[in-house]
Amino acid sequence: ESQRKLQEIRQRFTRLPDQSFLLWLYDCWFAGANVDVFLDRDEAKQLGSLSRDVAIDTGIGRRTGTLSLWRRLVSSVRDAYTADELMVYRDRWNTKLEGVQYLTELAMVDILYGNTRNTQYLDDLDGAHCTRRMWEAFTRSAPPSYATALSSITWHSDLKVLKLKAYIWDYRLIPSSLPQDSFSYEEIQPKEYAASSDDPCTICHEELSGNLCQLECGHEFHRECIRTWLQEHSSTCPICRDYAVLPADVPERPARNNSKHYKAKP
Repeated sequence: ESQRKLQEIRQRFTRLPDQSFLLWLYDCWFAGANVDVFLDRDEAKQLGSLSRDVAIDTGIGRRTGTLSLWRRLVSSVRDAYTADELMVYRDRWNTKLEGVQYLTELAMVDILYGNTRNTQYLDDLDGAHCTRRMWEAFTRSAPPSYATALSSITWHSDLKVLKLKAYIWDYRLIPSSLPQDSFSYEEIQPKEYAASSDDPCTICHEELSGNLCQLECGHEFHRECIRTWLQEHSSTCPICRDYAVLPADVPERPARNNSKHYKAKP
């Protein structure tokens, strides 16, 4: 039983080759590392190369007691590396996927190492706010097409990283400017979200083609990708975090937050 548990953890949480540690940590959190995965010290020591990094993998089994995998990962990463060693500031991001990933990294390093109110969101990463420093780093590295859109947004201290990521992802599909005095994300009909031909699937990062599935929030994925995502990782849309379920395919379970409930279109 213990070995089966460890094998399942390896399958769910092993870092992908070339994936940054900050994105890996975010994916682990989103996949439930802080919710339903708890390990004592002996179990943690048997995980093997979860992060593909000796220093981090060794640290995962260092703390005593029964702790969530999330707390073990965070503690180990903090002990092994400084913020400057983990964070690679970009001169330019070029695609919406790169932009969303860069925002995620900026938020993660602030939550883990910053001296801001974002430290309170260690167990709720999607609650993080976009600090002035994050905003400047992100907008400074934006390509011209996105820089124009971002220039219409007035930064303020309550600007949520999650809202900004969703806006960047949907920008080419909804090119209208946002109000100057606030950051509001307006709901639109799903058909207006229809993915363009060069949009990648945010789950596998491959081109959207073939058998697609559109959630009622409007975001599209490969059907098999979103089915696996909803069954094995999370009950929410990978982009906007609204609750979603494939009809008759996935058992209903509580959403992480107070997001609306959506079913996927057949």
